Amino acid sequence: MALKLFSKKKQPDGFEDFRKPDEAQPEASHDESNWLISYADMMTLLCGFFIMLFSMAKLDEAQYESVKEAVAKHFGGDYKSPSADLAKFVTQILNETGIEGVASLKSDAAGVSIIFKSTVFFDTLSSELTFEGRRILEKLIDGISGRQKAELRDYRIVVEGHTDSRPILSGIYPSNWELSGARASRVVRSFLEKGFAPKMLTPIGFADTRPENPSRTPAGEWDEAALTKNRRVIIRVLDPRIQEISAY
Repeated sequence: MALKLFSKKKQPDGFEDFRKPDEAQPEASHDESNWLISYADMMTLLCGFFIMLFSMAKLDEAQYESVKEAVAKHFGGDYKSPSADLAKFVTQILNETGIEGVASLKSDAAGVSIIFKSTVFFDTLSSELTFEGRRILEKLIDGISGRQKAELRDYRIVVEGHTDSRPILSGIYPSNWELSGARASRVVRSFLEKGFAPKMLTPIGFADTRPENPSRTPAGEWDEAALTKNRRVIIRVLDPRIQEISAY
C-alpha cells in the first residue's frame, strides 16, 4: 500500500484548528537592538559639536559670576565674589595714602572700581596731574603691580574720565569730550610708565554723558554740589579674563 507523505490530516467534522500560524511553525527571533549603535554615534557627534562651539565662544565672566551669585542666594548657599580679596587689598592702599575722604570703592563680579574726585588729580580745565595726584597714583600703581607679580597675572585696567555738564568756553580743549579723554589717557600713561602692558590698559572719556546726579536744580540753576560729584576719575581694576567692552 502506497503511503502519501506530508499529507494533511483531515480534521473531523465540526472541529476547528485553533493554532495560530506562528505557533504552527515558529520563526527565527529578530534582534531589534541594532538601533542603539546609530543612536550612540549620533550622540557622540552632537557632543563633539557642542564642545567645539563652547571652545570658540567667549565667556562673559561678569555675567557668569552674577548668575552664580543669584543661584547661591536662591538655594541658601554662600557666595564669595572673586574680587572680594582684591577689594580689601585696594582699600588697604587707599587707607595708606590717606585719601578715604576723596575716593570711594565699589566691587562687583568684574572687579573693583575706585572713584576719585577729579580735583584729586587735576586742576580746573587741565589734564596735567597735580603733585598730590602723582603721589596717589604712584602708591596705587605700585600696589597693583606688586599684587600682579605675586599672583603671576596681569589685571585689566580701565580708566574713565567724567566731566560736569557745563560747556567749556576757554582753554585748549574745545569740549568736555576732549578734556575727559585727555584726563583718562594721562592716568593710563602713568600705568605705562610703571611697566604695565599696553594691551591691558584702556582709557575712556565719557564727558558729561554719565552724571552721578542731575546737574541742575528744579529751578533750572546749576547744582554746584552735583557738578562736583559728576567731575570724577574712575580707575577700574578688572579680572584679566574680563573683556573691557563687556563691562559697559
